[in-house]
Amino acid sequence: MAKLDGKVAIVTGGGQGIGRGIALALAREGAAISIAELDPSRGADAALEVEKAGARALATVCDVSLRAQVETVVEATAREFGGVDILVNNATWTGSDSGMKSFLEHSEEDLDRHFAVAVKGTFHFMQASFPHMAQRGGKIINLASSAGSERSVGFAAYAAAKEAVRALTGVAAREWGDQRINVNVICPSAATPSSEHFFEEHPEVLERVIAASPAGRLGDPEIDIGRAVVFLASSDSDFITGQTLWVDGGNTIHS
Repeated sequence: MAKLDGKVAIVTGGGQGIGRGIALALAREGAAISIAELDPSRGADAALEVEKAGARALATVCDVSLRAQVETVVEATAREFGGVDILVNNATWTGSDSGMKSFLEHSEEDLDRHFAVAVKGTFHFMQASFPHMAQRGGKIINLASSAGSERSVGFAAYAAAKEAVRALTGVAAREWGDQRINVNVICPSAATPSSEHFFEEHPEVLERVIAASPAGRLGDPEIDIGRAVVFLASSDSDFITGQTLWVDGGNTIHS
């Protein structure tokens, strides 16, 4: 029996990169997957991959910053699969101008974009999914970043948004624990189309990341990041909530 047989998972931004890897890892453990994706073609392609992996799939178009669209996705998922057990808030802003900038180069628009997707999107999906999880328990895994926890130079807006996600996670973990809802964070490091594009523009950052990593490499979205999400989504993690797990090959080590 697979770890997640009979479970239903929503993965935001599940059409590519880390989100796609997470969706496939959850699918291979038996979960039905609802992919909430801004790009309809990416979402449909990922849903086909999930089905090839042997799981049921639903692809929906969603701007996670818009509450009405989020509620539509959650209700469509519950209607299609019978509920919501697992929520993975992976969606983040990856626009063409979302790379490194000095603090003084950041604009209010930069803040608005990152907070609209990472913070508001996470907030909307957590609230919309709660009534379904309150009926039978659930697992919420929010994606943050070491750029936030380590206050990385050049990432003021992105780092602030990701740390806000960690704050939302901790508050929800304290408030929802008595309803058997576990809420945790993963800070991943993985090779994705977005990261490859970023590192092409900033090769010195890639060199620094690899040099600082005991593992000496970036992670694989499905094998490394996805399997960590499977752990937090399964009963194996029932006694873990409100925590941050850095899945980055040891690049970030906290005492």
